[in-house]
Parts: sequence; C-alpha cells; structure tokens
Amino acid sequence: MLGGASWAIGNATAIPIMNQLGIGLGMLIWGITNCVMGWASGRFGLFGIKATTPSIIWLNYFGLAAVVVGGVIFSQVKPTPRSASSDEWTTPSSASPSHTVRGDDDPETPLISQHSSSSPVAYRNQKRVISIATALVAGFLYGVTFVPVIYMQDNKDLYPDASDVGLDYVFAHFNGIFVTSSIIFISYIAYSQNAPFMNASLVGPSLIAGTMWAIAQSSWFVANDNLSQAVTFPIISMVPGVVAALWSVFYFKEIAGSRNLKLLILAIAVTLLGAIFVGISK
Repeated sequence: MLGGASWAIGNATAIPIMNQLGIGLGMLIWGITNCVMGWASGRFGLFGIKATTPSIIWLNYFGLAAVVVGGVIFSQVKPTPRSASSDEWTTPSSASPSHTVRGDDDPETPLISQHSSSSPVAYRNQKRVISIATALVAGFLYGVTFVPVIYMQDNKDLYPDASDVGLDYVFAHFNGIFVTSSIIFISYIAYSQNAPFMNASLVGPSLIAGTMWAIAQSSWFVANDNLSQAVTFPIISMVPGVVAALWSVFYFKEIAGSRNLKLLILAIAVTLLGAIFVGISK
C-alpha cells in the first residue's frame, strides 16, 4: 500500500502541472525523473533492495543518458497556453446544473480548472518554475512506487511469506492508491468548503483512463519480474511522455511552430533510441 500511496500523491499533482506546462512537457519532465529514480533504485540497490546488473552495462548507461538528453530537449519546447474559452475545453451551455458541482451559472464550464494566461510575465515564469519543481517531486514519487514490493521480495529473512510474483501485490498496491486518493479528495472538499470543481462529462473518460492505467500498471509488475527496474523504468516511464507529446501536437494543439516541432522530433527520436538501447542491454 505504501507504493500505491506514493503513486497517488504524485498523481494528485498532474492537473496543476499540466495546466502550467501542458500535457506533453509535464509528463516528460516527471517521466525523466521517474525514469532515473526507478533505474537507479534497481541498478544500485537503493532503499534496501538488491542491485541488478544488466548484461551490457555500457549500453544500459548509454541508453539512460539518451533518455535524459531527450528529456532535456523536451524541456526546451514551449507549449501554447490554453484559455478557458477554448471550445475543446468547454461543455455546451445546455448542460444542466447537475453536470457540475461548481460554476452552474456559467454559460460554459471548462473541463479542468483554468487560470488566465494574461497574468504578468514574471508571475507566469514563477508559476512555471514551481510547476517544474513539482513535476520533479512527482517523478521521484512515481520512481519509488515499486520499492516496497521489491524490498519485501528481496528480504525474505524479514518477510518469509513474501511472494515472488509481482501480480500478487497488485491488489494491495491499488488499495493504497484508493485510500490515499480518497484522503486527498476529502481534503480538497474541505479546503473548497464543499464547493469542489468538478465536471460530470469527465467521469466516463476518467473511468476509462483508470481502467487502461490499471492494465498497464499490472503489466509493469510482470515486466519488473522478468527484466528488473534497471531495464523497465527507462522504457515504460518515458514512452508515455512521447505519446503525450504527440497528443499535444495533433489534438490539443499545445505545441506549434517550426522551432518547437523540430525540437520535438529530435527529442522523440533521442528518447526512443535510448529506450531501445536500454531494452537491448538486458
């Protein structure tokens, strides 16, 4: 449950980060931190788990370096801020009051809480720095999410009944996420004085996304059993960021302009190359 709690706390920062940095850049910043943290834990045996050595050490290092360089290049991409009036972010004015918890009287209700992009440049830059720092913390929390499970598996003297099968820990992991997320949500309701921002049109997509994530996370447990964290983290933590960047370009239109697109193509190529090298290093 501790690993699930760590993941849930990191995930709670996702929307504020994406509001400021965009979905592509936000995911890629916390993805690279997640990647390095998870890789280092498995490679050097941090937090009491056993170190694992890849078959081709230099290729593993080279692949990791490529992934990190790709993340640095991604950080140079400047997304276009989205305004609350954008059609893609709003629901029709015909929505009934029951569709939202707050903002019922507004003609249009944004899908996620938005902040004005007309604020002073210095203030926006400050918010950007804070968001980047938050993304780094989120990446760290994501990176240690499997540590409690692997610690139990590697220390049979302390946990003689611990299973060697990763899937046996999925239920406890997901329960940790559920309990922690519930605490965060209740705290948010109290903070907002029982007026939380919520849009009913997001419930269905959220359930679908959660189901997709649960399948992917369960698969990650299996991958760790067969490849070790030193191999799985650079691949699994960075490729979703590449996919998110493509969504930013082709659907959300957050990334545009010749310079941004060239940097994005280069970053994707370097990141994918690094992920391939890490996989081969096993």
